[in-house]
Amino acid sequence: MTIDFRHRLGPDAAEAVLSVDYVDTYELIYSEPPYSGLSPYTRAEFVARTTAQMKRPGFELVTAQDGAALVGFCIGLTMEAGRWWGGATTGAPSEVLDSPKAAIIELILRKEHRGRGLGKRLLSEMLAGRTEPYATLAAHPSAAAHAMYERWGWQSAGPSQPVADGPTLDLMVLNLREES
Repeated sequence: MTIDFRHRLGPDAAEAVLSVDYVDTYELIYSEPPYSGLSPYTRAEFVARTTAQMKRPGFELVTAQDGAALVGFCIGLTMEAGRWWGGATTGAPSEVLDSPKAAIIELILRKEHRGRGLGKRLLSEMLAGRTEPYATLAAHPSAAAHAMYERWGWQSAGPSQPVADGPTLDLMVLNLREES
């Protein structure tokens, strides 16, 4: 198995991430607990959200492929200085709020490829070229990914419930200037 990582921007990223293969992979991952059955994680919501996010500054897609097979992907964009996650019940740390941030929107890895460092590599590929001093993401507290982010140095910055019928998520921050 040889995994190839590719960065995509602009129209190339938009065309790829809204293709059937990516949307199917998203739907497969979000059919797992703790996400299964929750309205914010439907196929239609992913397409609508991603279509809007593609227009945001710094939108980027990093893909991991084994030949023609999609293994996983990571979506990120720039969250401008002064902006924070919708539904946050506590404010961001001032140094984070006052800076542009790399917002990790999705980190998707097919189940059969987990446990081999590919998720960390996808995230590292996404963050390696970013110029923002901080990165942020929203993680479901009972998802296995949450503990993984903590092991990788992400710190909790408070809860958020972005949609009324959705779960409360943990907003997490990573100082990219302290990463080696």
